[in-house]
Amino acid sequence: MRSITDNHQPGIGTWKSTLGNRQPAIAFAVVAAFLTIVPAILWGIPSNLDLTNHFRFALPFYDAMAAGDLYPGWLAESNGGYGDPSFRFYPPALYYLLAVSRFVIGNWYGATLVVFVMITIAGALGMYFWARSILSSSGASWAAFFYALAPYHLNQLYQATLLAEWAGSAVLPFVFGFVDRVCERGRRRDVAGLAATYGLLMFTHLPLAVIGSMALLVYSIVKVRELRKLAKLALGGVLGLSVSAIYWVTMVSEVRWIGVNQIQRDSSVDYRVNFLLSTFSPENLNVWWMNIMALMTLMLFTPALLMLFGRLQTIVGAALRGRPSVPLQTGVATEGHPYTTPVTALTIFAIFMSTPLSWPVWMMLRPLQETQFPWRWLVLISMGGSILAAAGLPLLWNGVRAKRMVVLGAMAISVAFTLSHVVREAQYFPPQKFETMVTDVRGSSCVNYWYPIWARTDARKMSTEVEANGRAVTVTSWNPEHRKFSVAAGPATEARIRTFYYPHWTATSEAGILPARPDKDGALLVSLPANATSVQLDFREPRKTKMSTMSSLSGLIIIGMLAVPFSRRRRHD
Repeated sequence: MRSITDNHQPGIGTWKSTLGNRQPAIAFAVVAAFLTIVPAILWGIPSNLDLTNHFRFALPFYDAMAAGDLYPGWLAESNGGYGDPSFRFYPPALYYLLAVSRFVIGNWYGATLVVFVMITIAGALGMYFWARSILSSSGASWAAFFYALAPYHLNQLYQATLLAEWAGSAVLPFVFGFVDRVCERGRRRDVAGLAATYGLLMFTHLPLAVIGSMALLVYSIVKVRELRKLAKLALGGVLGLSVSAIYWVTMVSEVRWIGVNQIQRDSSVDYRVNFLLSTFSPENLNVWWMNIMALMTLMLFTPALLMLFGRLQTIVGAALRGRPSVPLQTGVATEGHPYTTPVTALTIFAIFMSTPLSWPVWMMLRPLQETQFPWRWLVLISMGGSILAAAGLPLLWNGVRAKRMVVLGAMAISVAFTLSHVVREAQYFPPQKFETMVTDVRGSSCVNYWYPIWARTDARKMSTEVEANGRAVTVTSWNPEHRKFSVAAGPATEARIRTFYYPHWTATSEAGILPARPDKDGALLVSLPANATSVQLDFREPRKTKMSTMSSLSGLIIIGMLAVPFSRRRRHD
């Protein structure tokens, strides 16, 4: 079996000189990716409804970190001050990156552009990293090139503004790359890399983590031939789950406390109406547009179809002659087929999962249903297709001129469509308009997913933080997760707090813990004694949060230990 460190793969050498050695190949991948972000640098931040939702998160997340809270648990300013628990359910990696960039750059517009450039380049490097375990250095650079131009990948940023999914799409290729390296070399630091990148994927985008986990399982089953390597892959996955436990333990244990599309239900996010090719009607614009994205993806990756068709010809021809299948001697890239078989299987599986053919699988797996959109599998199709297209390029160069022109024409149509309709027709926010959006988004309402189940979207507006049925109230401090107020003597009653009820809110006074419950619209009610009292209201994390934090720290320590190189000294007789 070829070592992944080998600088030459049979059959690729004839075109390896296109870019030279590894450094120019990496530079080519980075430059190609950077060019795709130039429109945002020149024209502004691509905008869509999801952009405001991301910054509804990012602003208070930054404020909490600036105040010393490195992992906030309650988004206090949303919903007109009632807050919501969305920090507990949405992976935080993107917001850490935005917050750190905001601290360094000094403004949100510049910080966002820097983050966009970082994610774009990381995606290209991730695809190069994975493809390099299969193709030559130059072949891997072409895989990164294809991925940078993949219609769905650009659509994530420029049209849909699916920033967290887009960021996860930059992490996932690294995970596959480390799977290959564990299977090929099985070194400790390869296992550490798999664990770290898989944990980062969990921290970045949950739907893509669910989809990616299924894809990784299929890819590993096709690729692994030894039980020992399978055990190392499992160890990497377990460590990845361990290091991300601080997020997913809370999410899994508390998801029953939020609306999850049960309040003002949105039928458009039901997975059953979002399969590719399920409809060609413009009534469902999501599917209609994604069908076009799928077609443009297919046209961009026509070199991959060329390679697969050549392989099929070989198999059929060998069967007709009664001989074992052997690679074609024409078309040098076909000698690499054994290495691309797992990628081919992955891509076919991703296509299957994105279409109505996979409906029975979706019916059986509830976590898969919660990813909402089967067309998200276009991420995996784009990744696998990029590698297969790069592997098929030699067939294009060495093929019949007429066939070459047809393939290049299809690719040109795909690129032209993507640049003109996905990139050029995006709505851009220049600096002033972007900063206005950032100002206006504070305190806005969350999407229906994040409302606590006790809450209503039309909760009564309050002019003060606390109402106590006529008793005088003095607020002494009002922080996102810690509040203090004093109430004058009067009839025993309940104080209404401008905060949605959530089980982790704990009210205490001099006499101890005060009973708390939700009002009919979800506002927090705290029972008050008749005498004057001081109330401290704290958002207290449960014991499981401390345990999951320890699990994450332990996972980080183990990953660090596996990543540190060491050499064994040989004893000489």
